[in-house]
Amino acid sequence: MSFALLAPLGLFALAALSLPIVIHLVRRIELRTTDFAALRWISERIRPRRRIRFERPWLLLLRLLLLAAIALLLARPIVNEMANAHRAFVVVAPGVDPGTARAAVSLPDAEWHWLAPDFPPLATATVSADVPTASLLREIDARLPRNTTLAVVAPRDLGGLDGERPMLSRKVDWHVVEGRSPDSSAPKPSDTIELAVRYAPTSEPALKYLHAAVDALNAQPGSRYRFDAKPEGKALPSSTNALILLGSEPTPPIAAWIESGGTAIVDRPTNNGMPIWRDADGSVLARVDARGAGRLITLAGALSPQTFAPLLNADFPQRLRGLIEAPPPAPARAFADALKPAQANVPSDAPALSASMLPLDAWLALLIAILFAVERVIATRARQSA
Repeated sequence: MSFALLAPLGLFALAALSLPIVIHLVRRIELRTTDFAALRWISERIRPRRRIRFERPWLLLLRLLLLAAIALLLARPIVNEMANAHRAFVVVAPGVDPGTARAAVSLPDAEWHWLAPDFPPLATATVSADVPTASLLREIDARLPRNTTLAVVAPRDLGGLDGERPMLSRKVDWHVVEGRSPDSSAPKPSDTIELAVRYAPTSEPALKYLHAAVDALNAQPGSRYRFDAKPEGKALPSSTNALILLGSEPTPPIAAWIESGGTAIVDRPTNNGMPIWRDADGSVLARVDARGAGRLITLAGALSPQTFAPLLNADFPQRLRGLIEAPPPAPARAFADALKPAQANVPSDAPALSASMLPLDAWLALLIAILFAVERVIATRARQSA
């Protein structure tokens, strides 16, 4: 365990310790002079001795401690808890049987953990959730001291990847056994896309263009859209995947539906959101704005040939499909045999990272609050007694 400062320049605030000392030296308790007749017989040639005396030393000490704690807080102290550098560290990815993992690795006195958030011991219950494998590999590599041996037991079908081969600071003992990483618990999209349309009376002529676009998409192989067009105010079916609002704004129930993961298209121009569709001249035709877990897409105009020219283009059905369907997620699974982490070119004299960095900001803030409260109590009592 070691102590470090993330912002050492904050210690310059210790110069403020001179302020309470100066104040206590200059400030004196106000005394009221009372004349006595006998004092005139005392010779003025004898001068009283002077010495440095601090008024209310305990109050001064509290103020000095308070300023020192504030300066230390500005320096951002942390405590490095180093892992045991003399023992090997083995992490087992979810999807691997613990008994199979122990049989594949022969490292005596090694620490065994799951490759999961917080790296729980292998003796705990089996981790079955989908975890970010690549990110956790980089995290455990940064936590361990530089000279600690790291071994990884991965299933042959490995998930939780991020599209890049992990690059670590050390050589890893990579062991691949039979198994498969758990799949994500997110629901898979349905084969049939339920497209709901809610229109205002003035926007009913736009329905024929949407009907034609959906018919064109259904004529393509692999496409299956179900069109549900009703006047505004009608409730959405529970199976609705996407919604198009013509001539109206999202109502509170529709806004809640969007935030729960739905995709809605509104034909009202706005400057909010990120452009996702531009014409040949660079003008923005559609913007997307994240709303909770869903998306709100706004078009540059009402769906009519006069206000939205792309409505008559041959590629409008494909453009509509791109707006309705969210982009597919990046591949996150691969064969573990081809994903052994590579070793980065780290200088030999580079400092080793600690197993964990524990910030002390919260504890220092609590100490500062306690010191301030005690200082106020003592200062108030001293003022009242004076």
